[in-house]
Amino acid sequence: MLFVMGATGRMGGAVLRHAACRVRAGTRSGAPVDGAAEAVRFDLDDPDGFTAALTGCTEIFVMRPPTTTSRAPFERLMTAAREAGLRHVVCASVYGADTSRVLPHRHMEAAVRASSLPHTFLRPADFMQNLADRHGVSIRKDGEIAVPAGRGRSAFLDADDIGRACAAVLAAPGEHDGRGYDLTGPEALTFAEVAEVMTRLLGRRVCYRPTSVPGFVLREVRHGRPASLALVMAALYTVQRLGRAAPVRPDLERLTGHAPSSLADYLARERAAFAPP
Repeated sequence: MLFVMGATGRMGGAVLRHAACRVRAGTRSGAPVDGAAEAVRFDLDDPDGFTAALTGCTEIFVMRPPTTTSRAPFERLMTAAREAGLRHVVCASVYGADTSRVLPHRHMEAAVRASSLPHTFLRPADFMQNLADRHGVSIRKDGEIAVPAGRGRSAFLDADDIGRACAAVLAAPGEHDGRGYDLTGPEALTFAEVAEVMTRLLGRRVCYRPTSVPGFVLREVRHGRPASLALVMAALYTVQRLGRAAPVRPDLERLTGHAPSSLADYLARERAAFAPP
């Protein structure tokens, strides 16, 4: 059985949809989750519940909650996973976490490596879904994307492809032990180019406005975003601005046998998410 963190979120939900085995869904409420054989209460900040959540599972899908920036919670989780007899960890990190000193995902990766459990890292590029989740209000209301990414490029990825990649790893976990895969979409785009594609396919003008890192963080906090999350977002956009998120990688297609979804594919499917109020 596969234990899935964040089963009602973007990545966890994608893993659940594409899993070829029984899934135990971990959520803060523990309420039933469509598609999961079981559901249990799980909170990364509550290690007392780890053993009950993991007992009986053989693999785990791990991800970093947006507000978690330290290594300790993942060390406790990996200890519980080892004691529960889990045989493989699929860790969803982020593109560049293996080389960056500023991305908090590196702490999660370090804890997984130190656990001695067989593991695989999936390192996705910026998700296309962030356009709706993080920038949807400004796109719908003002026709604007405002982030500190400069002219940097990112090979934006459809989060659903994370589910396909995880399923491929778990189909033959021994072949992927100790490996890390950079998961990207089919093309590297600047946010200005993203805005152009959205303008063309949505039938209304969307523009990109580059911002400074302090200005971005302040704006996010004023709109109710936790400061820790705003800082992580700024770090990710800084990676893009510095040109470290640009390269298109072949890992996803090699893993799954399918080409990654394009931005046009995503916008066609999620067009309603960008409709003006």
